[in-house]
Amino acid sequence: MTSAERLSRIQVPAWVDGLWLALCALFILAGVASVPYHGDEATQIFMGRDVYYGLDGEWDRLAATPFDALDGEAAMEQHLRLINGTLPKAIFGAIGVVMGRSADELSAPWSWGAGWDWNLENGAIKPDDPLLLATRTASALFLAASVVVLFAIVRTVGGRIPAYVGTAYYALSPAVLINGRRAMMEGPLLFFSLLAVWLALHILQNRRWLGYMLFGIIGGLTVASKHPGMVTVALLYGSLGIVTLYQAWQEKAMRFAVDHIMRLFIAGLLTIAVFVAMNPSWWQNPGLAIQLVVQERTRLLEEQSTALGGTNDLNERVNYFIRQTLIADPMYAEVDFFQPYITEQVAAYEASPWAGIAIGGNPIGAVLLAILAGIGGLTLALKRTSQTTLLVLWALGSIIFVIVATPLEWQRYYLMAFPPFALLAGIGLWTPIQALIGRRV
Repeated sequence: MTSAERLSRIQVPAWVDGLWLALCALFILAGVASVPYHGDEATQIFMGRDVYYGLDGEWDRLAATPFDALDGEAAMEQHLRLINGTLPKAIFGAIGVVMGRSADELSAPWSWGAGWDWNLENGAIKPDDPLLLATRTASALFLAASVVVLFAIVRTVGGRIPAYVGTAYYALSPAVLINGRRAMMEGPLLFFSLLAVWLALHILQNRRWLGYMLFGIIGGLTVASKHPGMVTVALLYGSLGIVTLYQAWQEKAMRFAVDHIMRLFIAGLLTIAVFVAMNPSWWQNPGLAIQLVVQERTRLLEEQSTALGGTNDLNERVNYFIRQTLIADPMYAEVDFFQPYITEQVAAYEASPWAGIAIGGNPIGAVLLAILAGIGGLTLALKRTSQTTLLVLWALGSIIFVIVATPLEWQRYYLMAFPPFALLAGIGLWTPIQALIGRRV
């Protein structure tokens, strides 16, 4: 037995894994109160009033309606309702109910055309409001849970040491911490996205109906957390389909292919059903809802790209990706005029021990991270198992998507690339170490 094999077989008690994950969770939660404020937190909490409409039986108020039939405030509410995930705001609204707040006492939406003082004076939730801390804590708990799922994913295909490395990279990444701790959509999105990945691995290991049904449900919750979650879900469905067809071709088992593609199809219907169930605005007229979602998201992206300097140049988008994912210096505000409002908050946060570490941090670190990810991807690809094939397709698909489809250099738009890098870099670091130890025997 080689030294690498002996090292990999060292029996570490299971409680050590639990202790590590608990420490990661405590680290994440410790920085919740001090993470700098973002105007979108006020808007997300404001949208929690949809919970109150539902509790009051005002379902018609939530239904998709042509914009020309709505007044200014109702149109604004519908715009926000259509372009944002429903699960986070439902959680935030439920927290408001439990805390005894009325709908009007949640928050006003943040007006990006006005200043800090005007927004706070006109009802936007204040940085020291207990409701903000409670909603941030809820989001951060999802982020902490996502670390657990990531650990399980990496351990499944790479072992315990890569799982520790990958989760350390992920849990210390300032971009992940900032956005996952805020009362926004990213915490739930990261958790349900990774849970969907883990369930896809489970399906390949144990192809039972229960796994497919759970995958369908979690897929719907992923998209309900934030619409870009549909990319992760689509990649996983596509990868499961490819792997299934390849296995059937290898084994010349057409019945196997038909059976499991049918199960995937039914799981897909369940994903759609869960998403629609989480979106009351879709209930009465799904066709109109789809039309309005596409219309509003397209218009918003065009307005943002025009006003804030988006690009269609692929080379420039690659540069965006390198800066925001590999170098990954923390971005506390996407627009420059907001930065002065939170300068003191940023300074206090960065002076604390909870701000995290940019593992890339500079061009040299970014190159090293990319090399490790490349080694990890190659290692997984060469194993040629169904599970490693699925993970390679998911990881590469996620990375390619954020490069090609992101016109704005906003760091939170690149978050879906961080879990793949955690997986690939963790395995990529351990692979040459194993080889080096093995040669010395």
